[in-house]
Order: sequence, then structure tokens, then C-alpha cells
Amino acid sequence: MKKRILAFMCALAVAGTSPNLLPAFQVRAAAREVMGKSYYISSIHGDNSKSGTSEREAWETLDKLKQVKLEPGDQVLLEKGSVFQGYIHLQDVHGTEEAPIKIGSYGTAEAKPRIDAEGQGVWYQSYNGAVDNQKHRSQGYVSSAILLYDVDFVEVSGLEITNASDDFEFFKGATASASQIDDRMDRTGVSGIAKDGGTMEHVYLDDLYIHNVDGNLEDKHMNNGGIQMNVLPPADEGATGIARYHDVKITNCHVKDVSRAGICVGYTYQSGKFNGKAISDTVAKTYGHTELLFEGNYVQNVGNDGIVAMYAYRPLIQRNVSDRAGADLDGKYDITSKYPDTNQTIFWQPFCAAIWPWKCKDAVFQYNEVFDTVDCQDGQPWDIDWSDGTVYQYNYSHNNGGGCLMICGVEAYQGMFRYNISQNDLKGLIGLADANPQGKIYNNVFYIGKDLNTKMFIDKSNYNGAAELKNNIFYNVSTGKNASEVIVKTGRTYANNIFFGYEGQTLPAGSITADPKFVNPGQAPESSQAGKLHNREVFDGYKLQDDSPAINAGTLTEGMAKYDFFGNQVGAQPDIGAYESGTAETVLALGGDSVLVEDGKIKRLPKTMTVGELKEQLVFARDVSLSILRNGQEAGDGEKVTEDMAVKLVRGSETKEYAVELAKQLVYRDYEPDAQMRAGVTAGNAENGSSQWASSSDSTPASNVLDGNNATIWHTSWDNTSQSDVWIKIDLGSSKPIARFTYVPRQNNTSGIITKYKVEVSSDGNSWTQAAEGTWAGDSSTKYAEFMQVNARYIRLTGIESVPMNGSKPAGSAAEIRVGYLEEEN
Repeated sequence: MKKRILAFMCALAVAGTSPNLLPAFQVRAAAREVMGKSYYISSIHGDNSKSGTSEREAWETLDKLKQVKLEPGDQVLLEKGSVFQGYIHLQDVHGTEEAPIKIGSYGTAEAKPRIDAEGQGVWYQSYNGAVDNQKHRSQGYVSSAILLYDVDFVEVSGLEITNASDDFEFFKGATASASQIDDRMDRTGVSGIAKDGGTMEHVYLDDLYIHNVDGNLEDKHMNNGGIQMNVLPPADEGATGIARYHDVKITNCHVKDVSRAGICVGYTYQSGKFNGKAISDTVAKTYGHTELLFEGNYVQNVGNDGIVAMYAYRPLIQRNVSDRAGADLDGKYDITSKYPDTNQTIFWQPFCAAIWPWKCKDAVFQYNEVFDTVDCQDGQPWDIDWSDGTVYQYNYSHNNGGGCLMICGVEAYQGMFRYNISQNDLKGLIGLADANPQGKIYNNVFYIGKDLNTKMFIDKSNYNGAAELKNNIFYNVSTGKNASEVIVKTGRTYANNIFFGYEGQTLPAGSITADPKFVNPGQAPESSQAGKLHNREVFDGYKLQDDSPAINAGTLTEGMAKYDFFGNQVGAQPDIGAYESGTAETVLALGGDSVLVEDGKIKRLPKTMTVGELKEQLVFARDVSLSILRNGQEAGDGEKVTEDMAVKLVRGSETKEYAVELAKQLVYRDYEPDAQMRAGVTAGNAENGSSQWASSSDSTPASNVLDGNNATIWHTSWDNTSQSDVWIKIDLGSSKPIARFTYVPRQNNTSGIITKYKVEVSSDGNSWTQAAEGTWAGDSSTKYAEFMQVNARYIRLTGIESVPMNGSKPAGSAAEIRVGYLEEEN
């Protein structure tokens, strides 16, 4: 498994001494003397006839800001204890790194200044086409108390924000119609939009209390809820650059009683670039959000999802608390059952998770706590969902309605769940949804007590994904436990797990059934403490007694964490469970976190990795000394790792060395279409002539997809086309390596754009093997399907679903198609 977790190595280093004392994010401490203007506003002492430039000259209302063009270093300061009816909307406003624009408070009152939007501050949001799920709304009006539209180098802190409606309970109740709920305007406390300014940088939201935001219960990709930041298509991307976010920090905020989501950053018009299981670093850094941090936040009674990171490269989500996410999905507002009439159209999604990623690359979730997520279609605290390289570690969950962990979907790739504790989560501990790729579930503790009937696995019919489970403790002392359930199943592999309390169950071969001898299990917190994290000492009940059979009984495995739940260094003979004792080990061996150790070599090392970074990724016994040598001399921590180095372990007179192997840097290349390939393009039901549409004024043969011209297209015929005819096949002329299919939709219309696809390969043109499947947005952006490299002569794209002609006729179309392969970069 490829893991790149260097982004939080410093956090892990501190965790080794006292993980719960890892400092919260602090705004960069660069000394600066850049002076800007300060504008003061007070509903208590203000007067709009004054200048607004000092406390004594404060304005009274927020609308006075409309006459101000904020410049770098400027501040907008609201007096504590004030209450404002209105909003603050900024557009095309930019501070600088040295002089960010600040919105904050002044005065001595205890209460934060409050902004009550009450449905004001309305603006229009549009993705100019369908989003990745066409059933989701992609345009409409939004009310925001604070709007940062193409605004960067801005810091907002110390405010209270509401955006309530006196009709919200009506829209959740039995008297509201489905169409009324569907059409409800979205609302946010704080909205961010990146659109026509390229990369929006340095957006910091800190110490905000956002509550009673009565938005739309269903809209997912519109700005809707407590804090939501999204990215819209630029008017001229060539001139302004790709719109995205860099350096977003949302810290120490309390978000309560909001609909829909608590904190979400952020959907993007570039979603089509993230299709496929594997998300390349290049794609994620180019089109996604970078340096995204959520830390120290408390989301409470939010209507749906608690905290979501979307389309981000190495986001870090740590030290947050979620309490009762999915509050609007508690069964009272089941629109499907309340409004079954077919004349009303509504796309209601009765599912949520508390803290999770969507289409992120190498997201890290650590030291978070989640309680009481509402039971719904999902209802888990943690959800590895259609992302690449997600890591959950050192988290705690309790009493969550949907269980503990879901690994969701065919594109939930390379996910890792390790050194977490689950106590009395409900329904089923693990959900392996929709034939997901194999997730790694290592060194966790799952405790079930009281009279719960929690199963080990959620047993829905489509929950048939794969998982590798090692070094876990499943501890079930409930009086209401299930008499039997299916634990051993195709796709699940087990090693060195303890199953205590599962008498009579069919367990994996080699399982340990002895009491792991916890110190005092089941005594971890059952509720959040006003949104503050608990000290690690309250989890000491899940440490092991000295004679525990779990000690030194685990297996050193790929993806082994450097530290345990309590901050202790993990050894070469890891204990089973989330705690690593100090018991002496006998094995002289090496393991790795983001690196692979096998066959006497340390593999997959990035060319940019330093000696110090490599040391931090290696796992070995505490009584072993480790050094990295070049030509017999110890290398300095700041040196780059090279293949002439060796890693040496020493314990007394015993030594062992490992060679070093750098990772191959692979890039995608496209085959250049030649005359033979163009002649070998066929499409649709070719034998009966419905492969392409041709008229006296327009010709759309399949060969147009290889002519290098986005203005010419292939399109299925107007008539006699069924959805099964929506396919196109390319003959490469001979067997070649294939690893990517690139699909450029037509640019002037949406008819025939493929939205759900499968890609197949063949050596003979008769027998086909599926290489990829998934969904694409129904827009003109370039789409990709990437898969494990294979040798094949033919490749075929099938449109399982596509945008119909005239709203009803099946159709398929494309402007260009390219076939790619992986090549080692020099």
C-alpha cells in the first residue's frame, strides 16, 4: 500500500511524548508592521453619520461596508455584545501574506458580536451545468451571513453567526410538500466561493460560533449549512487560471443546529479530473485544494454531514468533535415514505457520516471524537468514501447509529483504519459497501457492551467489499449479542486478531479467543465534554495488563503506524489492539509506514525524501538502534535518500541491514493516433448502421474522436439507438500497455455525454475484461478513467448512462478520445 503521510510527521513526533497536547493551529507568527485601515461597527454605540474609523466613531450597521473597498492590512471590527441584522459580503477583495484582511471584534463584553442574516444576503450560485451526480441541484439562490467570493488572504474570527427562518419547522414537518422542501433556498453561516481569481489562498476561519442556520435539507453541492466553500467554473479559465483553494484553515469553530452540513470544503467544477480509483498527486495538486486544515472544531446537532473534506490533496482533519451528526435524519423526516406521489420530484438522501473525505488524495483524520451520529442509511462516524490513500488513526467513537467504519464504493482506494477505539457503536461495526477495493483495518479496538446487538459487519445485500483485518481486538461482552453472524466471507482476510466473546461463532482460522486482559474496558467517555477533546488518560482502560495474550502477538504489516493510540512507539513485534506495551521484543526486524519493507529492501521511497523523514517512517523495536549509512558513514538527517545508502539495525552484537530502493516516478503518456487507429474505430451497433448520425449537413463518424479537433464529434444516430448501442471501440493495431482512457465530451451541447461508464480491454476483440467503471459529470470537462496497466490491443468505452437527446432518446457522443499508458519519468 502506498501511503504518503509526511504531511503530519511533525504531529506524530510530538504524539510520541504526549499526543493530546499537540498544539492547536496557530496563525503564522510572521512579524509584520504593515498598517491598514480599521473600520469599527457597533449596534450599541454606533452612528452611521460618523467616520467608522475608531471606536468612538463606530458605525451602527453592517451595510456601511458596502461603500468601502478593503485593502491589504485593513480590519473590520465589530463590538462585542452587538447584534446586527444583516450580512457581510466581500467580492474580489484580496489581502496579502504580510497584510491579510481581518474581520473580528473589539471591546470588553463577554459575548461575541452576532450577525443575524435571517435570509438576507442573497446571491446566485451556478456550476453552469450538472454536478457529478446529476440529481443534485447545481444552481440557485443562497443566503449567507458572510460571503467570501473570490476573496483571499482573509482572516475571520471571534464572531457569532445565525441565519434562521421562522418557517423551518414547517419545512421539516408533515404539512410540507416534497416540492416545497426541494425548492427551499439554501442558507449558510459562512460561504466561500473561488471562481474568477484562480487559486484563492490563505482563508482562515477561527473561533466562530455558527448556529441556527436553516438551509435546505437535501442540497449537497450548493453552499448550504454552517461553513461551506465551493469552486465554480471561471468565465475565462485561460486568463484567470484554475479556480481552487490553497491554505484554508478552519479552526476552533462551534457549529450547532445547522442544515445541511456542518463544515464542508469543497466541491469543484473540476470534479471530472478526479474520476478513477487512483488519484495522481499531479491531478490533486493541480485541480484540488492544498494545505487544507480542520482542527479543534465542534459540530453539534448538524442536520447531515458533520465535517467533509472534498477534492483536496493531503488535507489534515484533527482534534475535532462531532456530536449527533445527521440530526435531521432521525426518522421524523423520511420524505420517501411521507411523499410517495410520483407527481412530485425530490432527490432525498437519507444518509450521512460524521467526519469523512470525498475524492481526496492522502487525507489524514486523527485524534477526532464522534458521538451519537443518527442512525440512517449510513450513520457512521468514519467513512472512507471514494478517495485515494485515506488514513484514519488515533480516533475515538461511541454510540453512533450506523456503526463505526464504512469503506464505501468502488473508488474507496487504499484506505487505512488503524489504532482507533470504538466503544458501543451500534448496528454493525464495519460496513464494506459496494464491492470496494480492499481496505486495511489494523490494530483497532472494537468494544461492545451493555445489552447491544451490534454485529461485526453490516450485512446489507450490497455490502460485499473486501478488507484485510490484522492485529484487531473484537471484544463483545454484551448481554444482547447476536447468536451468530457471517464473519468469514470471501474478500475478507484475517491475521493475528483477537475475538473475545464470540463463542459459537465461525471465526477465521488462527484467531485468538482468549481474554485480551484490558485494564478496565468499557469505561471510556459516553458523551462529549462541551466539544473539548478528552485527555488520553480517560482511555487507559484499553491498555493491556502485563500478562495479556495480545502482547507481542501481532504481525508487522505494510502500513504499520509508527505510534499507537497513546503515543507509544510501535515495535517490530506489535501488540494486538490499539496499545503498545513496553515489553521487550526478540525479533530484529524493520517495518514501514508509507514505505514498503520486503525482501531485505526498503522500497517506494520518494526521490525527495530526506534521511530524517525516512527514519520517521520506519518501525522497529525500542531497544534497537537504527542508523542510515552511506559508504559506512552515518548520513545526516537533512541529506536526500539515495540508493547507495543502507539502513542498519543493531541490538547488542546482532545486526541487520536493508538496502534502499527509490520509487519509480511514473507519468501518463497518450498514444498518438495514426491512420491505422482511425481506421480501427467503430461505435454503437455498427452492423445495422446506428453507430453514428449522418445527415446532409452534418457527419459524425466515430473516427472524429481521433482527429485532434474538439469541434468535430462522434454521435450516435438520431433513431434506432438504444442505451446498449452507446459504445465506442478503438483498435490500437497491436497489443500495447494501457493504463488510462481519456474522454473529451462534445463542447457545444450535452446530448450524448456519458455520465456512467465502463472501460473494457481485449486482446482479440471478442473476449473483454473490465478495467474501470464509474461516473462522470454531465458537462464538457475532460474525463479520465485510470486503472492497473494491462497489455491489450482493443479498448472499449460503454455508456451505461448518458445525457439523452431531447430529454428522452438514448444517445452517446464524444469530441476526442485518447488512450494512455504509464511510463517511467527521467
